[in-house]
Parts: sequence; C-alpha cells; structure tokens
Amino acid sequence: MAMCVIQKKIGWMIAAIGLCCVTGCDENALHRGDPRPDLVAPALGVLHHNYTMKELVGDALGPTGGNIIAATPEKFEKHMGQEALAANSRADGNPARPVDVRDAETADLNDDGYVTLDEVIALKQAGLTDTQIMNRLRATPQVYSLTPHQADYLTDRGISHAVVEVIRDLVRLNAAATQPTV
Repeated sequence: MAMCVIQKKIGWMIAAIGLCCVTGCDENALHRGDPRPDLVAPALGVLHHNYTMKELVGDALGPTGGNIIAATPEKFEKHMGQEALAANSRADGNPARPVDVRDAETADLNDDGYVTLDEVIALKQAGLTDTQIMNRLRATPQVYSLTPHQADYLTDRGISHAVVEVIRDLVRLNAAATQPTV
C-alpha cells in the first residue's frame, strides 16, 4: 500500500517535470505579473490524446454527462467504460464527503482514477478556498471534460465560476496539447 502511494507521488513529480519541459517552466512568472501566480502548473495527465468522455462510456451517461468530469488517460487506453459507469453510480449513491478531503492531495478524493462532481463539491464543503480547489484540480493528472449541464450543476451548488473556468481551461489544455503543430 505504501509503495503504491510512493509510486503515485513519483509519477506526479515526473508528470510535473515533463510539463515543465513541454510548456517551458518559467521561474520569472511571478515577476512578469502573470494573472494567477498562485496556481500550480497543470499535471501532465491532461496532455494526452484528445480523449472525450464519449470515447470512454459512449452515450451511457446521456447528454448531461453524468457525474464524471475527468479520468486518467489509462482509463481510456484500457477501455474501462464499465468501471467509469460504476464510478458514476458510486458518485450518485455514495457521494464524497468533506472528511474525504483531508487525506487526498488531488481532486480525485477516493483515488479511483476519476474526478466526479461530488468530489469537487466536497472540496468546497471542506472549506477549501477557490485557489485551493483550483490547485487540486490542476494537480490531478487526468483528462477533463465538462458539459454545460455539469458546469451549471457545480455553480448551482456553490462552486464559483472561477473554479468552473479552471476546469474548462483543463479541457482546452488537453485539446490544445493534441493539436498538430505547424
């Protein structure tokens, strides 16, 4: 168990270093007046093939998108659609609680390889600031997807528009990272 946690932390560190190589880490960002120097760099997990949730679960979650807003690239690569549907159902039947936030380092509170709407809401209910929530989302090396219904669901439950915009940025980052360069 401890070895698995260590391996994941090492993986996240490697992902962050890889992202620095891809995006050009800049220690002078604070000095240039970047608008949000308090945000961490997005984890490398978002920089994979431009996956969509439809590729993972087909039309099973309907036009609203269900509860899943992110999944690890491996879930797509291994065609874990049934597992994703089970995670969606778990989020309905046994939603994340604020107490679950305490031991998690990312937005994937139960460490199942998916970020669900209830996990984002639990971050807010646990008293995290918008910046802390944004950093948890950005530190989660997953491929993000967000439907308009999911965005409304979050804001209707007290998640700020700024947090929803960070999720949209992560969606766009994935799409941009997979576009061919000219």
